[in-house]
Amino acid sequence: MDNKIVDAAVDRVQSLDLSKSVVLFSGGKDSLVTMDIAKRAGLDKAVYLNSELEFSISRKYVRVMGEKYNIDHVRPENDFFEFCRRLCPPSKRLKWCCKVIKLGFSMDYCIKNNITHQITGVRAGESKKRSKYKVIDKIPFTTANPKYELFQVNPIVNWTEQDVWDYIIEKNLDYNPLYDYGVNRVGCWCCPFNTRSEWQLARDLETEKVQIFMKIIKDFSRKLPANYRNKYIKNGWRSFATSYNKTEVLKMSNNNKKFILEGKEDYLAKVKKLMPIISDIYKIKDTKLYFNLKVDLMRKQIRLLLEKTLNCIGCGLCTVICPEGALYLEKESIEVDQSRCVSCLSCCRKINNKLKMGCIARNYKINRLCISLI
Repeated sequence: MDNKIVDAAVDRVQSLDLSKSVVLFSGGKDSLVTMDIAKRAGLDKAVYLNSELEFSISRKYVRVMGEKYNIDHVRPENDFFEFCRRLCPPSKRLKWCCKVIKLGFSMDYCIKNNITHQITGVRAGESKKRSKYKVIDKIPFTTANPKYELFQVNPIVNWTEQDVWDYIIEKNLDYNPLYDYGVNRVGCWCCPFNTRSEWQLARDLETEKVQIFMKIIKDFSRKLPANYRNKYIKNGWRSFATSYNKTEVLKMSNNNKKFILEGKEDYLAKVKKLMPIISDIYKIKDTKLYFNLKVDLMRKQIRLLLEKTLNCIGCGLCTVICPEGALYLEKESIEVDQSRCVSCLSCCRKINNKLKMGCIARNYKINRLCISLI
């Protein structure tokens, strides 16, 4: 084992404010090495996001490792199967699962615990995307929150897989027994990127959960064209993508700063929930909602913001990007606390040019309700 790269990784961790740092432990070999290096650097604090999508063997392994390392277990509230029903089964092209099940909750954990640096076991050699990662980088999702900056630290980003195994063997670390089944990576049993052998392993080890998942896939296939259903059920779901179906339910017009939304009262009542963000004066009369715009937003931005309420699936991801904690969920629907909102418009920004306004439904929901501009 090259001691130089080990010392360099230890130095990277020691250069941080350890009181505001935490290791993200996944149960995999890379994060195991990172957690051990962090402990050598003086940081014995890790967090494990127990989404229950990892193999049972992995979850048991993490509990055992808690006897040697200080690992905080966080259980995300969002249920994977339920959001498969609300959106669609995740695919290689519709990768909503990590955002809904893990990202939002890891961010929330860091904000509540005053963590500014998440230390990971990410390595450049794992994928083309990760080859672009730096030793220290900003996490794009938090750039929408002007009050909070969260950094991702990758102390072994330039290590090879062999370097990782050499360290584990040299330090006699207990690795995840799932590797003894022949897997190259330890992750979720339901990941659409899993190999054929990994899927067979999931069927063998997580039989009941796989059966539930396959039923969801079959149920979702009924929404697709008949000639594609069998292909989708067999394996097509893994690379599935489709055009989105939009249903116009409201019309929006304006004269300078004075706006009118027209449509059914129940839809108007939904969009009214976010009105305090953009207006001080608003009211519903019959089939119209009148409001005066108090902020500097384009019509398209107003539409995107209000459509959040029409399509909300209750994942809570967008609440994390509010610096004032003004956004919250009420009966699985997004609302705003008027006493906290300062109209900073953080909730109206794009996230890394991909996740529009931090809204999962906006980006992944197949059937959407929309507002037309006239």
